[in-house]
Amino acid sequence: MTDKVLGQRVKRLEIKLDQSIEQDHERLTRLEDVLADFIKSNQDGFAKSQQEMVEFRQEMAASRQHSDAEFAKFQQQMAASRQHSDAEFAKSQQQMAASRQHSDAEFAKSQQQMAESQKRNDAEFAKFQQQMAESQKRNDAGFAKLRQDMGYLSHRLGDLVEDLVAPSLPEVLRDVVECTDTQNAMLTVRIRRRHPSQPGKMLEIDAIADCGNYVLFNETKNQLTPEKVTAFLDKLGIIREYFPEYQHYTILGSVSAPAVAASLIEYASRQGLFVLGANEGLMTLQNAPGFTWRAF
Repeated sequence: MTDKVLGQRVKRLEIKLDQSIEQDHERLTRLEDVLADFIKSNQDGFAKSQQEMVEFRQEMAASRQHSDAEFAKFQQQMAASRQHSDAEFAKSQQQMAASRQHSDAEFAKSQQQMAESQKRNDAEFAKFQQQMAESQKRNDAGFAKLRQDMGYLSHRLGDLVEDLVAPSLPEVLRDVVECTDTQNAMLTVRIRRRHPSQPGKMLEIDAIADCGNYVLFNETKNQLTPEKVTAFLDKLGIIREYFPEYQHYTILGSVSAPAVAASLIEYASRQGLFVLGANEGLMTLQNAPGFTWRAF
């Protein structure tokens, strides 16, 4: 290698070295600037932190002072409230004692009133029992008289049928159906007939009169009503079941009473029944002229 070439290489190396040194110097300068900025920033932050710490300590001291004042005030209020509560409790106990004393007095008064009320109730109940016993005694006497009266009325009704109604029935047959053989008419009073196929059933008829091919059944009451007339019509509807001997007879019906209202005479007549009523000691027909009897 020649000196010329070697010198050129050395020169190039020197140039590169100078360039590298210059670059390192620039980098060092920049690093120094960054470090200076960092140090300055840290110093400012530290100073700020110290200032903030001082301010925080001052605020804490003020807050503690305020808290101590508030706590002292709270303790004072608590003491006043406790004193007030003690006074209220004492007052409440006093009121409860007074209320209990009043309640005891009211309870004693209530017991006395209940005892007096019980005494009055016992007296009223005893009086009621006495009145009930007297009323029962009167009722028993009344029922006894009623049974006696009913027996008398039943006897009188039987007399009415036997003495007045029954003897009039053959005359009715003679006048209405022109039965001339009334002297031989069969007359029966107060008949009770059991059903031939149903022995538990019984039918009662006050009077029966038959003449020729006609038979007249009679129902006599102390007082006639529409219901009693209707019940007798029901009897006539089943009469042949109880009296099979009259299967081929013309069956007629009559109702009678000592006195019969005009409305009942009209009602019974519309049903085709003869109506007999007392007239001057005799039982006579009460049906209006033109009456048409009905065969059952």
